[in-house]
Amino acid sequence: MDKKRMIYVTMGFGVLLLVVMVLLVWGSRRQSGGIVLPEGQSDGGGMEEENSDSRLNIISITPETVGPAISVLARPTAYSRTQTVETFWSGGSGQSSAQVYVSGSHTRLDTAMTDGSVRHTLVESGETSLTGVWYDDETDWVLLRAGSQDGVPAADQAGRMPTYETVRDLPAADIAQADYREAHGGQCIYVETRDKGDGYQDRYWVRVENGLLAAAERLWKGEVVYRFSAGEPDISPQEDSLFLLPDGSGLEEAA
Repeated sequence: MDKKRMIYVTMGFGVLLLVVMVLLVWGSRRQSGGIVLPEGQSDGGGMEEENSDSRLNIISITPETVGPAISVLARPTAYSRTQTVETFWSGGSGQSSAQVYVSGSHTRLDTAMTDGSVRHTLVESGETSLTGVWYDDETDWVLLRAGSQDGVPAADQAGRMPTYETVRDLPAADIAQADYREAHGGQCIYVETRDKGDGYQDRYWVRVENGLLAAAERLWKGEVVYRFSAGEPDISPQEDSLFLLPDGSGLEEAA
């Protein structure tokens, strides 16, 4: 092989290597959406030091990147936490609190009622959800079958909370503001929707470290009319007995 031909072969190999590297980088960005979320802050408190600037620059949350960013979050399959829902109207307000337990497709909500009783709600999520309801220490229950309403899972309906999928699937055109901020006890993706002419706007805070909805608000003409807030979750396996009806049977058996 003469010297001139060797030069051409070497140049061709270099171009081929460059093309392969570009394709690999482009492919990896397509798979992840180019989204890399910062790690949660550790007890070591290193956020203020040399790593703080680099972590804050890892991701830029915009209306266009909200969906991909939330999609990469990993929600726990088992946890418990408290959830509070407040509603406000002219001259008054109301509040309800519930202890929520989740294990896979099973959800239990123990809701404190205004008369001092506790309503127990078991939900088995699926195409057709099963829901069992009873009060206090009663041994009788009501069994309900229902599909999701407007795509909202039955467990979210029972907890009177916005669905995670609603936040994830918001069109970019409907989002007025989106960013990454410290709120509600941790680092959150914040999303605020536009007023589309009916006077309503929604706000959402999704915790980055666990992928759970931490808080939400609905505003009407700038005034809060609904507020959802959740306590710090206990992310651990839940007792199987929590997801049984008063007679010790499961929802599937009762059906």
